Amino acid sequence: MSLLLTALSAFAAPYALEPDDSRLYVVVRYDREALVAGHDHVVAATDFVGTVDWEEGDLASCAVSIRFPVTALAVDPLASRGWAGLDGETSDGDKKAITKNMLGRHQLEGDMFPEVSFTSSKCEPAAGGAVVHGTLAIHGVGAPVAAKMRIEADGERLRARGTFEMAHGAWGLVPFSALLGSLRNADPLTFVIDVVGRTPGT
Repeated sequence: MSLLLTALSAFAAPYALEPDDSRLYVVVRYDREALVAGHDHVVAATDFVGTVDWEEGDLASCAVSIRFPVTALAVDPLASRGWAGLDGETSDGDKKAITKNMLGRHQLEGDMFPEVSFTSSKCEPAAGGAVVHGTLAIHGVGAPVAAKMRIEADGERLRARGTFEMAHGAWGLVPFSALLGSLRNADPLTFVIDVVGRTPGT
């Protein structure tokens, strides 16, 4: 029996990520040096498909894959501003206008580039988890990413948490601006990953 269990563990199913229990979002901040003050916002993936292969002590087996349609991105969805420590709420009208701009031809161009995806290439050891390297594809451009992740897993449930910053230009984008540049977003984007996954049948 022990030999059978050992063999099965070598082919353990990956953890399937669960969007309802996870938070996958970007904090977009306004440029404090602009003439007109704006507002910071959370842009969250409200649905996605993803898997994580993770075996403690075996980084060679580490693999991450996440993808979702760009239309799954929502501006300041319910309770999300609190995740990022942002005060106040955003009106439905403002959310609609921001989403239109975000998916429009001067930003993500959702009609031409309908998907966001991340695929890992390797994992390196780090205290409490790993640095996950891979390619984050946005706006039709794959940019290299290295995210330090804290990972907790017991064979049935996994939780992975981490943050990283990147500039708009990594995907050929420029920060949104209006009023001839008097109102504009800051260049750095803060990506936050706090995902939960489970193995099949748990």
